[in-house]
Amino acid sequence: MGISNGKLVLTDEIVEDISRTSGMEKKVVKQQCQNFLSKHPTGQMDKTEFRKFIKMALPNLNMKKMEKNMFRMYDTNQDGIISMDEFLVVFQILSGGTPEENLKRIFRVFDADSDGLISKAELKKLVKDMHAVIKENNPEKYQDDLITDSTWLEMDKDRDGFITCEEFTAAVLAKDKFSKFLTVHVIDMFS
Repeated sequence: MGISNGKLVLTDEIVEDISRTSGMEKKVVKQQCQNFLSKHPTGQMDKTEFRKFIKMALPNLNMKKMEKNMFRMYDTNQDGIISMDEFLVVFQILSGGTPEENLKRIFRVFDADSDGLISKAELKKLVKDMHAVIKENNPEKYQDDLITDSTWLEMDKDRDGFITCEEFTAAVLAKDKFSKFLTVHVIDMFS
């Protein structure tokens, strides 16, 4: 996106990226984005508009119970509105950033109250919200409580009752069993 005469304009690079991740033809993507921008020249989306746009850009994303978590991840300034810039920054990262960049964004999915820490209650709620997604690919038949408790033990390295972004990233990059298991399921929502 760029700005021209105070309005957001679509760039070829963005059209190509969305086309690649959505499987839609560039022409269709461009038309959908232009339609969106004609209705929303400032490029801002509330939750309803976000749901529509994300379904177009990332059609394989499972939004059922994860919608609030996903909205929070994209709403980087936490104002209840997703700007096109916020959407595109996260979209770009999730469609091709370094593992560390991606994990920092994914951390925001886990951090429900956006305080920079994951509490055990937040982790438990996320696992509950993701139950349907996890159930689809869980040959070991791990129960939600086992996933929550094991992930907690792996991530809360300093045992202070909270998981920092650094602890989260380190646990996933170290491929700790349940940390990786849960994070892979979040990532799978984008593939």
